[in-house]
Amino acid sequence: MNEQELGALRRARQRQQDAARPDIVTKVHESNKLTAHERMALLLDDGSAVEYGSIAARSAEGDWLAEAGGVDFVGTIDGQAVIASSTDYTDHGGGYGAGRLGRLFALAFEHRWPVVMFVDGGGSRARHPRVGMGHIETSGPIGRFSFLDGVPELSGWSPVVAIVSGPSFAGHASLAGFSDFLISTPGSAIGMGGPPMVEAALGQRLRPNELAGSEMHEVGGGIDLLVPDEHAAIAAARRYLSFYSGGATGGSNPSRRDLNDLDTDGAYDMQDVIEAVCDADSLFEIRPRFAPALITSLGRIGGRTVGILANQPLVDDGAIDQHAATKIARFVELCNTYEYPMVSFIDTPGCVSHWSSKREEPVTESGLTRWHMRPIIAHQQRTVPLMSVQTRRGRGLGAALMTGVSSTRGVPALRLGWAGVETGRRDGFSAVVDHNAFDDIILPGETRERIMRVLHLFPRRMDRKQKKHFIDMW
Repeated sequence: MNEQELGALRRARQRQQDAARPDIVTKVHESNKLTAHERMALLLDDGSAVEYGSIAARSAEGDWLAEAGGVDFVGTIDGQAVIASSTDYTDHGGGYGAGRLGRLFALAFEHRWPVVMFVDGGGSRARHPRVGMGHIETSGPIGRFSFLDGVPELSGWSPVVAIVSGPSFAGHASLAGFSDFLISTPGSAIGMGGPPMVEAALGQRLRPNELAGSEMHEVGGGIDLLVPDEHAAIAAARRYLSFYSGGATGGSNPSRRDLNDLDTDGAYDMQDVIEAVCDADSLFEIRPRFAPALITSLGRIGGRTVGILANQPLVDDGAIDQHAATKIARFVELCNTYEYPMVSFIDTPGCVSHWSSKREEPVTESGLTRWHMRPIIAHQQRTVPLMSVQTRRGRGLGAALMTGVSSTRGVPALRLGWAGVETGRRDGFSAVVDHNAFDDIILPGETRERIMRVLHLFPRRMDRKQKKHFIDMW
């Protein structure tokens, strides 16, 4: 190969680098953002990144053309192989060819590699704009998946993390929605139709965040975690994946709180119980502001990754409404697909179909919705072990939504109750009653040790050849 051809290739590759765009880089930094290459450098382990598709085509004149709109890599995070991708909103609005993403999704599916994507942009291009101009494409589709069907196929098989730190619409929003863990930053937006489409339809011009702001999605369950900035988003993505890849870490001591001193007769914070049982500094809460009467968190007990499911008596008395029921079901599906044993902390008056406030006093309507059936179905297909701890109440169908129905598949591997646990029926007219079946009634301070010993009996199994089920996106 002659020097002229090599020089042309070097120049094409250099044009893609931040050093070749100082004005754009400065503008990105002034908005407290990172460039696409900076995102990847912080996300991936040093020296591990292998770029895919930096060159997209060769012109009819023989010039090499760099890819536009984003960058893609295979690398590692804490030694775990991952697919890493970032759109570049300053380059063609972050829209780039879909063929390369489909190729990487195929690799992720074949090897069960996690995927982390920054997906801010106005919508991806289904084809490169060079097609039909006499250019030779070098980064077209390879593999079994296209742009949009790859992520749904990965659901329940490989973790898919999406990060939205700007406007994300159309195809980009679809990628965000298909992920099983969605992180966003304040001021960002996620929606299928952007401001121009809304203006054309309604004649009203809205800013992206006014139309589909991440702050709204945080409360409504549309995202899993809202963090201050892109640095925090990258740290959250790495930590989320650490539960998938880390296995046992050797463990650490829990908080020094003695659960025997916890007064559960009145209002108390279930977070205190969780922190006392789990390893110190190991908890990673998911959807904290959506349905806050129900806590979902990843954590570790004795170094082992677990999924924590808990009622929160401080919020709406721990009652399970339709949003909390939805939150339970999706979390059970997530833990089941990635082989995370579950620990369920139960203290709930049962299920409610509606909450409203009148003169600052909460009013509930007892009853069930179709949403309340979703946790039962999720537990029915759960194969990972679940250990339950009933700290006080488990009325009506409340305990069943937290553990599954005790007379069918997925019965808890260990069902503990504390000394103050309620047993028996509250009245003689209940259609559903407590089963009053516990493996033991223990002192609260014994909870961690009991759970830790049973966990050791259930090694994590990641050798199955096909996924159990997908993870519901809602």
